Amino acid sequence: MKPTRLAALMVLVTCAAGVRAAAQTPGERFEVAASLNMLRSSGLSNTSIGPGGRLTFDLTPHLSLEGELAFYPKDRIEGVQTETPVGSYRLVGQRRRTDALFGVRVGTRGERFGMFAKARPGFTRLGDRGTACEGSGCAVILMLYAPYSYRTEFAFDVGGGVEFYPSTRTVARVELGDTMMRHRSSAPPCSDCTSHNLSTRLGIGYRF
Repeated sequence: MKPTRLAALMVLVTCAAGVRAAAQTPGERFEVAASLNMLRSSGLSNTSIGPGGRLTFDLTPHLSLEGELAFYPKDRIEGVQTETPVGSYRLVGQRRRTDALFGVRVGTRGERFGMFAKARPGFTRLGDRGTACEGSGCAVILMLYAPYSYRTEFAFDVGGGVEFYPSTRTVARVELGDTMMRHRSSAPPCSDCTSHNLSTRLGIGYRF
């Protein structure tokens, strides 16, 4: 199932569970969390892994504001194997990725379990860490190669997940979604297009 369809399905399932807005009851309204994030880019074969941090503020028992910062120190780009008259080659790029997202979380919480949907616009910053060439055809290709150019791009994260509450103040969360990114630079996976990236997050949080 494509990331966009999967994310939309999770949003519909959460809304169908009877999520409704209500007045905030007394209790913890803030949550800070750390997470392990995994991102698989469309058009590329690599999965990037990195840490993340999240801050949540409950407006009501079912509606929250969320902000997240995620960092992927090794975002590897593996090009396709290409044949030339002097041999084959493949370009392998290394870059860093930082995502900053802020939006809403809509969900319901039970005594031990909860589920939610999320929609969070934001920005992605890609940084070049160099490109290597593998294969006997590299001697010719590197003479013609122009480095990738990167810029800060618009991003939008949509999806949902489930939560488990080991105690009244701790939260364990599993998220799945589609982190879309608008590309305006001349770098993989595409130029002047929107990529869809399957995102998975495993997190632990504390409410106060």
